[in-house]
Amino acid sequence: MAFASPAVLALDGKTPLEELHHDIWTGKDGAPGQVSSMAQTADGWLWIGSVDGFYRFDGMRFRRFEALNGETAPKRPVTALTALRNGDLLIGYLFGGLSHLHDGHIVHYPATVGGVPISPVSNATTDDSGRLWVATTSALLQLRDGAWRNVGPELGLPGGEVSNVVADQYGQIWIAVGHALYVLPAGGKRFREVQRQDVHTVNLIESPDGRLWQDLHDRLIPVPAQHQGPLKPRPAWLARSQGQENGLFDRDGNFWSLACPIGVCRAAGVGAMPSREMAPNAGPRDRLDQPWQLSSQTGNILFEDRDGSIWIGTQAGVERFRHNRLAPVKLAGGERAFKFARDETGHVLALALPSGQVWRLRADGARPVDEHYPPSNTGAIGNAADGALLLARADAIERRHPDRSERIAYPPEPDGKTGPVKVTRVFDDGVGLWVSIARRGAFRLVDGRWTSQADLGLPVGTFVGEAGARKGSLWLGYDDGLIVYFDHGRITRYRPPPEHDVGPVTHLHVAGDEVVAAGIGGMAVLRDGAFQRLVADDPDVLAGVSGTIVGADGDRWLNGKKGVVHVKAADWKAAAAAPGTPLKYMLYGVLDGYPGFADTNTRRPTAIADVDGQFWFVGAAGLARLDSTKSYPPLYPPRVLVETLVAKDKRYLDFSRPLRLDPGVTSFRIEFTALSYTMPAMVHFRYQLEGVDAGWQDSGNRRAVSYNNLGPGDYRFRVAAVNERGQSSEQETSIALTILPTFTQTPLFYGLCALLAAGLLYLLYRLWLRQATLRIAERMAERERIARTLHDTFLQSVQGLVLGFQNAMSALPGESSTRARLERMLLLAERVIEEGRDEVQDLRSSAMSDGDLARGLTIVGEVLQESHHSVFSLRREGGAAALTEEVGCEVYSIGREALMNAFRHAGAKSIHVTLGYHADRFVMLVADDGKGMDAEILASGQRAGHWGLPGMRERAARIGATLVIDTPAVGTRVSLTIPAGLAYVGQSRWQRLARRWRRQG
Repeated sequence: MAFASPAVLALDGKTPLEELHHDIWTGKDGAPGQVSSMAQTADGWLWIGSVDGFYRFDGMRFRRFEALNGETAPKRPVTALTALRNGDLLIGYLFGGLSHLHDGHIVHYPATVGGVPISPVSNATTDDSGRLWVATTSALLQLRDGAWRNVGPELGLPGGEVSNVVADQYGQIWIAVGHALYVLPAGGKRFREVQRQDVHTVNLIESPDGRLWQDLHDRLIPVPAQHQGPLKPRPAWLARSQGQENGLFDRDGNFWSLACPIGVCRAAGVGAMPSREMAPNAGPRDRLDQPWQLSSQTGNILFEDRDGSIWIGTQAGVERFRHNRLAPVKLAGGERAFKFARDETGHVLALALPSGQVWRLRADGARPVDEHYPPSNTGAIGNAADGALLLARADAIERRHPDRSERIAYPPEPDGKTGPVKVTRVFDDGVGLWVSIARRGAFRLVDGRWTSQADLGLPVGTFVGEAGARKGSLWLGYDDGLIVYFDHGRITRYRPPPEHDVGPVTHLHVAGDEVVAAGIGGMAVLRDGAFQRLVADDPDVLAGVSGTIVGADGDRWLNGKKGVVHVKAADWKAAAAAPGTPLKYMLYGVLDGYPGFADTNTRRPTAIADVDGQFWFVGAAGLARLDSTKSYPPLYPPRVLVETLVAKDKRYLDFSRPLRLDPGVTSFRIEFTALSYTMPAMVHFRYQLEGVDAGWQDSGNRRAVSYNNLGPGDYRFRVAAVNERGQSSEQETSIALTILPTFTQTPLFYGLCALLAAGLLYLLYRLWLRQATLRIAERMAERERIARTLHDTFLQSVQGLVLGFQNAMSALPGESSTRARLERMLLLAERVIEEGRDEVQDLRSSAMSDGDLARGLTIVGEVLQESHHSVFSLRREGGAAALTEEVGCEVYSIGREALMNAFRHAGAKSIHVTLGYHADRFVMLVADDGKGMDAEILASGQRAGHWGLPGMRERAARIGATLVIDTPAVGTRVSLTIPAGLAYVGQSRWQRLARRWRRQG
């Protein structure tokens, strides 16, 4: 997409080339050699053509063009690049014709015309109707019906080399053929000759005002306008469409040229001159032509990008010139330290040490003044509170006013010695004059009397000082972090706590009620009676500040460890009011012309403004000037792009659709960039992989990130950037991607695993059930055997003994005491036999283990029948249906209890069981013809000391059955009724439960 064009300045023609910021990239930096062409497309990419191929550059990395899947990247020498208005790019080759790049997709046009290989392409363009025009060394070509056609003869052109083809802002097509220049008017059918020269045209170029010029290498010839109406300024798309082989007008009309006769030259203001023949390189010009100034003295192409920087393609690589916000100040050389003051006109004086020379600093340069100090590492200048100039010389202090001056003697040496005084600082608090003398400390002069630092009650040691808001007050900062306020002899000490300590104090700034302390470790502001530390995203920008300038608009300029820090007035107020709030700032460092880092050794402010709005800063490597009156329009915001994603050695380049990564991918690497060419190293990135990163991650200036231990699923990667001026990318860039699962990571696999696990569990259950059934069967068989043995052998034998004793007893007289004892013993034996039969019955209760209810109850009845004088019978009604296991067990237990009650307590002659297997219900009826049941027992539901009847009712309730016990005219009836849905196998569990709940409810 194209961005709105900010008004960007060209490179100032008054700034010498050697003072512009000059970057060089050669082969060691990955740059191609023998660069032949350059262009910048509307999306911001800078493209480079060379003998080595086709490259793009983001300001940090040169990348050979990579084609998307299914397409072929060009591998031929590139001779021409043209960026089109719609954002596309044309690529012309030394051999092989032309290619067209659109949205990352490349199309290669035929490499022959009429069966003959196409000659080397000089340049190419499209007109307003979209027709493609290609200039080659032998003909003018157009693409018609997918084939090239030489259209020169039919359009009125002579044969021969076509050196240029240009589509201008008026809809005209210009052609240079041999010595002549031709134009095809908008809507015209044939070219017409405009003018002819004595040499071939090297270039057709436009000046910023829209005039066309023939570049003949040593001359510029204006081309008569061929359109109707006024001139239209050169559009930005046309200026960036292609580089120029010999000469280039930048957007301010300065003319840049190559081979002049070697190196690069610039002539200021040529584009504003009248339309006449000119020889720019024959007049005053600025040039770089030494081997150490350029990567190669042979330049091939000139290009101006959208930010106003000038690029040069050379035989050895790529070079770029751009503005520095800070301009170096040229002095005599050898300076180590500077001390500032202002003269009576408001301009800055700088004392250079150790030379002792005083310089007057102006925007147009520095000039020495007649205030020479003896060469020394000491000496000072300053200003009094009334503006007078203070000159601390070796023998005295001079206070100079515009109309008068006075000399002030130094405090006498304690031992009476005389000689040069080594002064390091001189300043004024509005009442007293202060001077610092090497190895003696500081002194204050009031009413002609000097008082030492110790006598004033001040801590001993070197300090930085700044006059307070009240006359006669002074703020002092010491190397141990102590800050002292001196106010007419009263002293207040400030010792910041560790979390607010800024370390050795390097600078103090007082503005009204605001006091700011700067130190090696940062900055703090006085708030609520204590110094509170300021914070910034990069703490180092506030470290080592040694000078402050407050502009007319309230903006602050801090001279610090990393360069000049610009803080807008509103941002400063916000941070000072809440010191924990990060300070917003812009940094102008070494990439902006800052000379090294701030100088903190002089213990005097290293930043000062003059009456003209020029700001001066002292760095470790010299002086720098910043013109606060010059307005710099905003740059293009950085455009963020994802370049590649690499996973399992496979590169992905097309992010127009969500990526689908191969199954088994657990890690990948993403490379991204931002198209911001002024200071690409200062662009900062943040990124986030949704689903992995908890929030935005700060990448600094790194342009790649790797992720590991990822699982299958959907992810979204987001990235944004901020350039060196604090401009954020207009929108973040994101890509969607999916890591496909392997078969073992799919739900199907998990389902199959679950089924397999369930199958294995079922098989284990069946195996366990089989083993348990066999064990139970063996146990039941053993119980049956024991029961049979007890019944058929032991109990029969005991019964036989009892009968024998009864026969023997019958022979005894009825009143015999022996007979009575035998009768009691026989009664006890009968009880033992009865208990034995009960135990046998319990052993044989396993008859229901096979699920046959009728058989189980028959066994119970027959066993009971053997020991009682009752007849047992059982009858089934309806086809026998299988009862559920739970119902069968409970019915059997209820029937067994009913039979035992009938045999033991009813005194019945016959006991009958009926099992009714009906379609809608199951019924069990146990009836006898005995004496019946007492009404009291029927009412209470149990016999005292017996729990059979309550147990029967509880079992019936558990299976949702209805139990009715009544006494008709003869005997007792126990009736158990169960609905079919609860009784029989085959009914759904939820039906059984629902019916049971309804019954219980």
